[in-house]
Amino acid sequence: MTTQTVSTPPISGKILEAEVKVSVDPAQPLPLACGLYAIETLEGVWLCAYYGSNRSVFDYLPQKGGELNEATAGIAFHKKEFVPKVEYQASRWEHFKHANLMTYGAHGG
Repeated sequence: MTTQTVSTPPISGKILEAEVKVSVDPAQPLPLACGLYAIETLEGVWLCAYYGSNRSVFDYLPQKGGELNEATAGIAFHKKEFVPKVEYQASRWEHFKHANLMTYGAHGG
């Protein structure tokens, strides 16, 4: 069914969905940037999450409908979840977003 993995080859494919949220907190020295992606590959759909303090990384990353290659994107996803194409539905993406969108003072899930 769904496999969560940390050490996979770089993901490359078409971005089906993308959600980027940057949050700031006066008590924190840097903002928190969270990027969530659903990336379609030949094998299926990868649900991916990136967290970091460099919000400018999202200024040059492709958006929904674009092609993303993790090896050349300048980021490494912190979480990757594989979904076979026949099991991927909008509700799966919504669940992933809810569980993985991180902001200061809140965490989905």
